[in-house]
This record gives sequence, C-alpha cells and structure tokens, in this order.
Amino acid sequence: MAKPLKIVRLGRRAPGLAAFVTFMLLSTTVASSAPAPGKPESIVDNETVYVVADALGTPQTTVVVDWLQVQGTGLLALADPAGAAGEIESLSEGFTPAKSGDMVTASVEQDGYGDYFYRAETTAPLPFDVRVVYLLDGQETAPADLAGKDGRLRIEITIVNRLERTETVEYENADGALESSEVTYTVPILCIPQLEIDGTKMTDIVPPDGAQLAIAGSTLTYAIPVVPSPEETVAIEMTARDIELAPMIVSAFPGLPASPDFSVVDSFIEMRDGLSQLGLLSEGHLQLVQGIVGGMDEYDLSGMSGAAQGIAQLQTALAQMEGGATGLSQLAAGQYAYLDSVIAGIDTSQFDSLDELVAGITSMRQGAADLESGVSGLLGLVDGQIALAQQMDALNSASLADAQTLAGRYPADAEAQALAARLGQLDAMYDQLLGASAPGLPYLRAQLAGIGSGLTGLRQGLEAMEASAAGLSAVPGAFTQLRAALVVLRDGGDPDGAGPAPFMPGFGATKDGLTGLASGLTQAKTGFASSAGSLALLSEMPEMMGELKSTLQVLAAGGTLRGQQMPGISTTVDALDEVASGLGTGAEEMREGEALTNAMKAAAEEYTSFLGLPEGATGHLSFLYKVDGVSK
Repeated sequence: MAKPLKIVRLGRRAPGLAAFVTFMLLSTTVASSAPAPGKPESIVDNETVYVVADALGTPQTTVVVDWLQVQGTGLLALADPAGAAGEIESLSEGFTPAKSGDMVTASVEQDGYGDYFYRAETTAPLPFDVRVVYLLDGQETAPADLAGKDGRLRIEITIVNRLERTETVEYENADGALESSEVTYTVPILCIPQLEIDGTKMTDIVPPDGAQLAIAGSTLTYAIPVVPSPEETVAIEMTARDIELAPMIVSAFPGLPASPDFSVVDSFIEMRDGLSQLGLLSEGHLQLVQGIVGGMDEYDLSGMSGAAQGIAQLQTALAQMEGGATGLSQLAAGQYAYLDSVIAGIDTSQFDSLDELVAGITSMRQGAADLESGVSGLLGLVDGQIALAQQMDALNSASLADAQTLAGRYPADAEAQALAARLGQLDAMYDQLLGASAPGLPYLRAQLAGIGSGLTGLRQGLEAMEASAAGLSAVPGAFTQLRAALVVLRDGGDPDGAGPAPFMPGFGATKDGLTGLASGLTQAKTGFASSAGSLALLSEMPEMMGELKSTLQVLAAGGTLRGQQMPGISTTVDALDEVASGLGTGAEEMREGEALTNAMKAAAEEYTSFLGLPEGATGHLSFLYKVDGVSK
C-alpha cells in the first residue's frame, strides 16, 4: 500500500527569491494600556513545499509548510506575504496566524528567540514539472495496470524546469575590453528523485548514470541527482515479479552545486600575448628575406655568361685594346666597388633573432608542459576531495538511518523530524557532489581532464613547431659562407675553403690588371693573360646568383633545398598567428561561460521563497514532491 505523505512541522532550508512586504498587526479590541506590537529584530523564513502527485506525476495537492525563526523580545507583529495561500493552519502551540488579504499575520510574545510553524494549501504554479512513464516489456502501461504483473519494467522520469530567464551578461574579452551577450538559461534547481525498490522482487536493475544506491535490509533506495536545464529524463530498468512500487520522493533545492574552474583563462591570455610577440618577430624576418630576394631581381647578370667568349675575342684583338684600356680599367673599378657594397650589405647578425625564435618556442613548450602538470595536480586534489566526500557521505548515511528510525518511532517529536529532514538534505547534497553528471565533483574532474588533454595537445603542437624551427638555425651559417665566397671573389683566395687548392684571383686583381693595361700594350697582354682565368668565372655568376635566390626563397616560403624539405619563415608566422588566435577565442568563450555561470548562481541565490518573504527576512526554500506508487 502507498503510504500517505506526512506534513511535518519543520521546514528545510534552501536559497530563494527576495520580496518586499509590509506588515500590519491585526487587532480588533486592545486595551488602551496594552503596548503596541513591535517589529522583530530578524526573521528567517524557511519554506518547504510539499506536493502530492498521482503515479504519473500530476500534482493533486500542494501544501507549503512555513517555519519562521524570529529574533526579538516582547510583543511582536509578524506579517508574511502569502497571496497564493488558501486556508491557514497553525502547527505551533499558542501561535494563531490568520489570513488578511495577501498577508498571513500574527502577534507573538517571546523572549529572545521563537520558532513558529504554519501550513497552507496553494494552487500557485510550481517551478518544475515531474512526468513518470512506465513501460512493461517495451509497452507503455498505465500504473493501475502494472500491479501484480511480471516482466521487464522500465520507469522513465522527466523533470522540466519552468524558470527560464533571458538576460544580458557582461565579461572581458581577451584584450580586456568589456563585452556583452544575451543568454537564456533556467534558474538551476537540484532535483533528486528517490526510488525505493524491493530487492526480493526486482532483479537485474540497471540504474541511470550518477545514481546513488543505499541498501537497508532488502530495500534498495536509488537517489538520482539531476539539474534539468530546462529538461532532463532519467530511466531505471529492472526485471520485476509481482509488481508493487513504493511512492517516489523528489527533493528539490534551488542552487548550482558546482561549476568549472575558470582561473586558467589568464594563463591562456598570457600565452596568446607571448605567441603574438613571436609572430611579429618572425614577420620581420620574413620581410627582410623577401626584400633581399626582391633586390636581386633588379640586377641582370645574363651578360656575364658570355664573358669567357669575350675574353678569347679580346686576346685576338689585343692590338685594338690600347685606346679602350682606360675605359675598361674604370669599368673594373666600378665592379669592384659594387661587389664591395654587396659584401658590406650581407650582415649575418640580422639573423641572430632566429635563435631567439627557436628559444621562444621552446619556452612556450615548457610553459604548456608546466600548465599540463598543474592541471594534473588539480586532478589529484579533486580526487582527494571526492574521497573525503565519500567518507562524509557514508557517515551521514549511517546518521540518517538512525535519525529516520528515531523519527518513525516518535512521529510527534518535531526535533526528531527536523533532524531526519536535515540529515536527508545532507545525504542528497553528498549524492549530488559525488554524481558523475554535471555539476558534481566527478564532473568537475572530467572537465579538468579535458583541459589537461587540451594542454597536452598544445604542448605537442609546440614541440612539432620547435622541431620544425630548428632547421632555421642553419641559415646564418649559409649567409656566412656566402659572404666568405664573395670576399674571395673580391679579394681572391681559396674558392671552397677546403684547401689545398689553386688560389683564385679576385676582382681586385682584375682591376689592377686593367689599370696596368692602360700603361702599355705589352704589360696589358701579360696582366690580361694572368687574369683571364678569373674573368672566365664571370660566366658562372648568373647560376650562382640563381642558387642564392632560390635558397632565400625557400627560407622565406619553405620548399626543397638540396633534396631536403624545409619549412619557411612564413610557416612559423602562420602557425604562431593561428595558435594565438585560437587561445584568444578560447579565453573569450571561457569568460562568457563564467559570466553565464555567475548569472545562474545569482538567480538561484535569489530564489528563496515560494509564497513570499516578510520584510527584511532571509529565506530558504525546498520542495518535496511525492509521486504515488503502484499498489495491489
């Protein structure tokens, strides 16, 4: 048989909605010498809303039990808003509240502190709906048709939160500027359906994820914490014999039990700023190399390919060179000056910052690894908190069982009933904290694990960038070799530096030779012959400059160099910009999420009353929703 819901004299505490009220003392006949009732020093208004529903969850009766905790001395006037309340019934001896318009009024005489209880039926709309569906062997079945049947039973419980709100939240973006966005959410309400199942008749039970089980003898009690936003359905299945179900109790408390840790946002922004600075440095390197390549395009060296052939012709026409010897000498001097300016323009120190780029990427990789380790430490801390909560839950469960036994033994004892109610609230709170779904501690741990996984991916990406950027360290050495080769071309020396090798005269020797040619035809023949081999190398200059240009283009944009694929500076610039942009976007989304979470918390903290609060009172609100069982 389903047991009727008992309306106890103690209310449960929970957060709620503040309201402004006025109070008045109802007094028809007072002796002229009687003092006027005073105003209480403080009031705590604890409302517990009891709902009796049929087996499908449809409400039949709604009763509010109001517990007023009053501080003050002497004759005090109480005025509690209750516009949606029906008939008022006192639950405290000597306390005679009365309905006056939209207020419940009373006068009390006390010395310091007083507890006053009354009940009132109401038809005010509830903040959430409960719907229950029963399926026997896959077919939806009415509760009355289930009694005494056998089969695979599935019970689906749907809770719908009706407290939807839309508001504008403000938050700082990744650059510190104030942003705003319109968000829609439901005021968070923690709902905990509790099902008592006879273990002698129900087997192969499959509860929903996050359900908490308490066993007392052959009775299995499943508590299923959910925070519908706006709707959530949970289901439990079992193999049933001779079906009979006890009433289900749904406890509900406004509040957001847990939320993610948003403190890592500042670290993401710092990482983004560091990557942006590295990106600017790499962009400068890229522009420098592209400028050198563009400058090389301005010079036409194709005429040098015919220098060797021209030298042969000059040797056969040496007799005709006397008149032009002076002009040729001036030409050689100009070439020498040009080559000297090219050598002076190759400053290998401009590429020292490439090492800084590699070091910067290494530093970022180490920072990501440190954050990864920090999140791992937080996971260990949350594991410790879960273990502690489990120990406290076990202790509270034992105390709750004793208190429930005491309350059952002394049903008229208000303190025993209050103790059992409070311990039941604690038990529900621990169940929520240990729930695997949002927002319990296991859920928080899963969020931290996700952040740790993201940091691992970031670290691995930076490691790949570090490996790719390492090849850039060879660029300064290549330019050093190029400069040395040009110095040899200008001043003479060993062309490849491998030694021993024939000494190659430079442009200086050519210039001196042409100058000597102007002083006499005989000396010109000798000087020209000695420098003919050097002048023949001019035919190779276009190819050499082409190779240099190709090398610089690979350095800038990436490509194949001497059979090896090399990343360019542009690759580094793009990668740094992409990572920095992603970090900035992620930080802004997390700050917007933090603003939404704070708004939901504030809304829950303000929802402290179902009927209304006395002026200046602090409120606590909770719901007990009894769904009728299935009885033979």
